[in-house]
Amino acid sequence: MTTMHAEANFSELLQKPKDTVALMQGSAHRGIRLHRRDDEDLYLTTAAQAEEAVQVVDSTTRIFVAMMKNDPQAVKILTHVFPEAFPWVRFLPEAAVREFLVEFVETARAAVDLDNISLLAPVIAAWKSTALIHADKDLHRELTTPTGEDLGTVEPPEVPGE
Repeated sequence: MTTMHAEANFSELLQKPKDTVALMQGSAHRGIRLHRRDDEDLYLTTAAQAEEAVQVVDSTTRIFVAMMKNDPQAVKILTHVFPEAFPWVRFLPEAAVREFLVEFVETARAAVDLDNISLLAPVIAAWKSTALIHADKDLHRELTTPTGEDLGTVEPPEVPGE
């Protein structure tokens, strides 16, 4: 029987590498979360599994891009079904859902080109935060009501190494 998520302490990997890696093979995700005391957890998987994940994102993104280019109704349909994948988009205005869809697909395509699908996570997190603001009427009003006060120009953030 396979388990959904294999987990171990990082020290177990160091002390019993064969046993710890065997846990990975028995998990449904073919990976193992390694807990570390002083830092962020690690996730260990095979190179083949990681490449498969990138291929899935790449293939799915190509399908979405092709649909959006070839059928004007595709964006409307995808916008309509997006709440199935991201239930919280129900709190966004319809135009924002379309904007999220386009940004998601464009970022997915760029992330695959850079071989770093984790670049999608900040896009999802930012839109989820936006949905949270729309869901809280008081917060939305506070953030969107002009104060009448000009606080001046905002300087761009400093870029390390420049």
